[in-house]
Amino acid sequence: MFFDILKRDLKRKKTMNVIVLLFVILSVMFISSSVTNLTAVTGSLDSFFDKAGVGDYIALERSGGSVTVKDAVKKAEGVKRIRQEKCIFLTDHKFIGRETAQENQAANTSLISCLSHRIETYFDSNDNEITEVPDGELYVRQSVLDNGNAKIGDKVKLTVNNISLTFTVKDTLKDAILGSRLMGNARFLISENDFKAFEKAESIEPYLFYVSFIDTDDLPSLERALNECDATAFSGDRALFRMSYTIEMTIAGILLIVSIALILIAVVILRFTISFTLSEEYRQIGIMKAIGIPNGKIRSLYLIKYLAISVLGAIVGLALSFPFGSMLLKMVSQSILMDSAGGVLLSILCAISVVGIIVLFCYVSTRKVKKFTPVDAIRSGTTGERYKKKGIIKLGKKPVSPVFFMAVNDILSSPKRFLIMLFTFFIGISMLMIGLNISSTMKSGKMLGWINMAQCDAAVVESGAIEKYMVPDGREKLNNKIAEVESDLAEKGWEADCFVETISNVVVVKGDTELKTHGVEGVNMTPDEYLYLEGTAPQNKHEIAMSYVVADKLNVAIGDTVTVKTLDGETECMITATYQTMMSMGDNIRLYPGQTFSFKNLAGINDFQIRFHDNPSSSEIEKRIETIKEMYPNDKVMNAGDYVDYCVGGVGGMMDGVTGLLLPIIILIDILVAVLMEKSFLTKERGEIAMLKSIGFKNRSIILWQTLRIAIVMIAAVLLSVALADPIGKLATGGVFRMMGAKNIIFDTDVLKTYIIYPAIVLAATVFSVFLTALGIRKVNSNEINAVE
Repeated sequence: MFFDILKRDLKRKKTMNVIVLLFVILSVMFISSSVTNLTAVTGSLDSFFDKAGVGDYIALERSGGSVTVKDAVKKAEGVKRIRQEKCIFLTDHKFIGRETAQENQAANTSLISCLSHRIETYFDSNDNEITEVPDGELYVRQSVLDNGNAKIGDKVKLTVNNISLTFTVKDTLKDAILGSRLMGNARFLISENDFKAFEKAESIEPYLFYVSFIDTDDLPSLERALNECDATAFSGDRALFRMSYTIEMTIAGILLIVSIALILIAVVILRFTISFTLSEEYRQIGIMKAIGIPNGKIRSLYLIKYLAISVLGAIVGLALSFPFGSMLLKMVSQSILMDSAGGVLLSILCAISVVGIIVLFCYVSTRKVKKFTPVDAIRSGTTGERYKKKGIIKLGKKPVSPVFFMAVNDILSSPKRFLIMLFTFFIGISMLMIGLNISSTMKSGKMLGWINMAQCDAAVVESGAIEKYMVPDGREKLNNKIAEVESDLAEKGWEADCFVETISNVVVVKGDTELKTHGVEGVNMTPDEYLYLEGTAPQNKHEIAMSYVVADKLNVAIGDTVTVKTLDGETECMITATYQTMMSMGDNIRLYPGQTFSFKNLAGINDFQIRFHDNPSSSEIEKRIETIKEMYPNDKVMNAGDYVDYCVGGVGGMMDGVTGLLLPIIILIDILVAVLMEKSFLTKERGEIAMLKSIGFKNRSIILWQTLRIAIVMIAAVLLSVALADPIGKLATGGVFRMMGAKNIIFDTDVLKTYIIYPAIVLAATVFSVFLTALGIRKVNSNEINAVE
């Protein structure tokens, strides 16, 4: 008998059961794939580093230092081994025959390596160890191909000073140290013969670069010893280099948040469905009690039903999670050697957990059965008449149509019925807005201030290695280049400032604590052109600004005095301000201009920034950029927004892909919820619809009434999402930005896209699905009026 009842119920409520099944499938698919992926990414990084042979500490060093890494390590305690690889900086690289969708990555941060010098194991796209590189071919990481709109098999021309060679891209490279999108240095792996050819370039010494792996039992001692090195571009332990894969981990984390939201929605929908079913089946439940069937048996009907639905959904969702997870992991697996051990078991556990959660909520939601009595069957399935009027507003002589009044009155008089939709729509639209806000912010020129760079209208990434400025008279050469750019722009009739930042190695001393960090110094600009979290800009060489990351490490605050050691000597400096920056994970201080006199061993130089005096419009800036590209055909020229995205590793473009994935999923979820609710409304309000028809309401008016209610709730969800977009976005993404060195990001919202276009797409799709569902009222006859409350 129980199975006959269950069978009839499944047939009678196909739409509701199918929608619940789809939510279970989506929940299991997302939670299994995202948890597995996030675990795989975080777990695979350690495995990847181990298989690649990465040391306990990594140092990236330019040639020409007065104290090299090898020299410094001799003074450190606990060092067990040091391995060093020689690389060469490229002057230029360019993919041949490709119309690039994005400009090529800056050549002055690209390196070439060969297997004979390697200290690290490299892997190809199929996770196989690279043991040989044929002459004339090379391996390079996937993001470099993406930036150049290139693919495997394309030709690329590499240049070192006076030597240029053309190569064929054999495959992509998985490089533990220099393989993440946040790492500015991209590696081209070539053959030993080709590497030797580049070594013959004129004045090769300034182009040499060394990667050192150091195994040690005493990291503090090693770091103190390395403070003496004056040519290290970047250094840190394994944990710091693992953090460079933050972007890859963030994608999996975002999808995990989506998964949790889906489970919450599924549980809420399940609770509504059970409550609606129980209210509709008062009579049947009362009859079953009257003939002696106990509460446990009645509740088991619903438990068996939803257990069957959840098990079926879990099986289908689990099967779909594997290809779905592989698709999501494709971008991450392009740069990381993935370790999938335990992934299947973890996915199964996630699926079982979803089934358990659903059955648990089903059990809790069926407690109402205990309150039903056989009298309910006699009372035609009701528990009592309504003794108060429906609604809290009156139509009266208000200048609104009866249909609009009924829609608003229904929402206000029975808000609980519509809260489920409001919650679902709000969650979906909020997630979409977070992704859009991150994308637009990471591609906004306003972001320059929040990564502690000065505002500009355009940026020029000069072709050729920056080593030409890293010489004793480098400051004079850099000033000459700045004057040349300003003069060229003036000839076009544009008065503009050109400026650039240099990065040097400095040691900051506070008491017994010594910290090696980067000193950033503006050339042809003043410190008051930057944004600060607290304090005021430095006014002379005895004052500095400090990132909050460095300040926390040294346990200092504004007003404290520290000693800054550079190649030019020691200077007592007072901290006048703190700031945030995502450059070098927030590890730097800002020096007063002119404090670094020797350019020979600079750690790096940022790109030339241009700011026009006449504050041109965005369209005018784009026109001028096109002209500047013609003036400097070998350089990369971009607007401020593109330059921000370039500096932070293309995060904006990656988030565009995430939002592109979220949009159809959110539309599907909203449609499922809206259709489920509308179906339940049509069933429960059949008598009311019949009554409206009997007093002269047309089908189109009743359909509009049904559709308008959900449209109003949808609009309310959009408005609520807009109002809470900023705090929710900061809450959801704050941890990621803090890992990158910024703790207070102000979103730069693309109002048209975020608040109008995307919500309008979701609204239109959802309301149209409700309209199609509401067409079912045409089957209701006026003689069904006896079903009205």
